[in-house]
Amino acid sequence: MSRFTAVFVALLLALSASPAAASAISGGSESTQPNPAAAGVAGHSAFNGFSIVEAHIASATEVLDGYRIRVAVAARTVAAANQIVAEQVAGADELRDEYAAVIDGLDDRDRERLESEADARSGTSAMIRKVASSDWVCPVDGEMEFRDSWGEPRSGGRTHDGIDIVARSRTPLLAPEAGTVSFRWDSIGGRSFYLVTADGDFYFGTHLRSYGTEGEVEAGEVIGYMGRTGNAVGSHLHFEYHPGGKGNSVNPFFLIDTHCR
Repeated sequence: MSRFTAVFVALLLALSASPAAASAISGGSESTQPNPAAAGVAGHSAFNGFSIVEAHIASATEVLDGYRIRVAVAARTVAAANQIVAEQVAGADELRDEYAAVIDGLDDRDRERLESEADARSGTSAMIRKVASSDWVCPVDGEMEFRDSWGEPRSGGRTHDGIDIVARSRTPLLAPEAGTVSFRWDSIGGRSFYLVTADGDFYFGTHLRSYGTEGEVEAGEVIGYMGRTGNAVGSHLHFEYHPGGKGNSVNPFFLIDTHCR
């Protein structure tokens, strides 16, 4: 018997015997001789109390055993999850190290080719998102004509990095997306605009007759007017789209063809 059980049983025996002891001390009308029936009742009560205590202890033991099992299962689950995460992190580190080793082993030409292909894939994904967007605004507000002139040769050995949108002089030009507009001028493009969006995309338009709103603009805000400044034949807008930043130009024909019809 555990120490706790023994103490508890002794306490029950004392409580069961206390009425007889109180009667003996008070000297009342009851006999002071031992009462076998009372002793039997007290013994029976003590036995019942002992049984109850044992039952409670057994029940508590079952609860504790169940709790210990659940804690052990939870601990094993957490340990397994931590192991999986550690293996994934280690695998990612190994993959990154292998990739870096491969890149370091390439010559400049191969490295540039891979980077160009990666930019092209990124540009294609961005183009798909813009084509599907209902918020993208056609940059020319009026009647226009255009064709896919991307990549055509230009003077000085250059290639066409955008497409030309033909419209009447002074036709308003709109910001296709919200962003920050700045203006520039050079002898080839004449008056031009830069538009940088919040996600880093870059738009370029040139041959403007005059400028519109500069600085922070919303999509659809007038940022210039159609013209023929610089090295231009006829009134038109040379329009470029660079997803992710200047220097990563992609063919904007699909954007214009989708949103300017």
